[in-house]
Amino acid sequence: MSPLHLPDRASLEYLKKLAKERLAALRAADPAAKLADAQLAVAREYGFTSWRVLKAEVDRRRAPNVAEFLRACQTGDLDALREILKVDPSLARERVAGGTTGLHQAVRHPAAVRLLLDGGADPNLRDTGDNASALHFAAANGTLETVRILLDADADVQGAGDVHNGDVIGWAARGGNEAVIDLLLERGARHHIFSAMALNDLNLVEKLAEEDPDCLLRRRSRFENEHTPVHAAFAPPDGLGFLSGRPNYAILERLIELGADVDAKDDKGRTPLEIALLRGDQDAVRLLRAAGAKEPRPATEAGPQLRETIANAATSVKKAVPMFSVGDMRATVRWYESIGFNVDDRYEDGGELVFARLSFGDGELTLSPGGNPGPRGVSLWFFTDRVRDVYAALKTRQLRPSSSASSKSNDDAEVRFDEDLYEPFYGGLQFSIRDNNGLQLIFWQPSWLETRGAP
Repeated sequence: MSPLHLPDRASLEYLKKLAKERLAALRAADPAAKLADAQLAVAREYGFTSWRVLKAEVDRRRAPNVAEFLRACQTGDLDALREILKVDPSLARERVAGGTTGLHQAVRHPAAVRLLLDGGADPNLRDTGDNASALHFAAANGTLETVRILLDADADVQGAGDVHNGDVIGWAARGGNEAVIDLLLERGARHHIFSAMALNDLNLVEKLAEEDPDCLLRRRSRFENEHTPVHAAFAPPDGLGFLSGRPNYAILERLIELGADVDAKDDKGRTPLEIALLRGDQDAVRLLRAAGAKEPRPATEAGPQLRETIANAATSVKKAVPMFSVGDMRATVRWYESIGFNVDDRYEDGGELVFARLSFGDGELTLSPGGNPGPRGVSLWFFTDRVRDVYAALKTRQLRPSSSASSKSNDDAEVRFDEDLYEPFYGGLQFSIRDNNGLQLIFWQPSWLETRGAP
């Protein structure tokens, strides 16, 4: 018997339905039959050796439609979106490339969101990256009309369970987004301690703590180092920004007065005082010490051998590469390429170029978005295969006891940590400090350098 012809515009949704029908027929003869058996039967009917191979072929044929679908959602191109959904209506109801959905991509365009919902899109379907719904994204983007449309379509206003443990209100919580926050609250959302702190709302922090003292025990997610409210009040998680855009010492002081634990440790075993000392944050140090916070113990004792340890660790540094913040990443990369530079590495996020590493012979520089090159926008990167040794030596130096900041000698000068040792999204291990002029020095052990020591 000749295999069935697979249409050029084959529908995976139809094939899944067909497999379920085959499963019912198989179980009539064999109650122990499994879905995999039915899927294999369908695949063979169409001339494929397995369901996986059949699905791969369907995905290959759909790829141009999926790409155009995502583009139309991202740009709000309603005419294109209507045409694509006529061809493949199932796109409105499923996750596509990268585990996202059309609703997630369209949140900036309310009319496109309406069209997708009319086509059967599920407002509560989560993406696979953040385990967040389109409402999380719409609230974060501050698109009030989209938030209203999704809520009217019965989107879950609380949205618990996203990987950042923020709930929808936490994604929305920032200055200038009051209209979205008010609508969420009107529809039943509830603030938590971190959303209140993100808004720098001292009165709301006090109200939440009085109503439920256990809210002071809440933790941020593993992506934010499982910080407690005390950590989050003044320190950003490694590799991320401040919860509320800046340190808030008034909230830190009030949290202490409300009985928050000043010695609680984050996922790296760091107390708030240890982080404050590493960052050279004297305001936080003063408040935490006044509250009786325990002094951290350096990993090794400071002594005459410390200078030698740092000197030995310095031999591991292979090169230093500057990073420049520029206003137009793509235009800058194009200019460097036009004069003979190579683009050795690049990283894109949400359609934006957010990192590029360029080389010219043995010379290198890196680019990031956000400003114009200059003293305030420059970082120096040091590539090393002994980042843990450098980190341990500098951390010990910063945490060792001293009589006072005013009495420090040159050897006692602060080594303020911007980032503790962590694994950035682009791989490897990294930490950063600032020199006495505020210049950021980043020490990075890329994955392609030999790893030394246990992770």
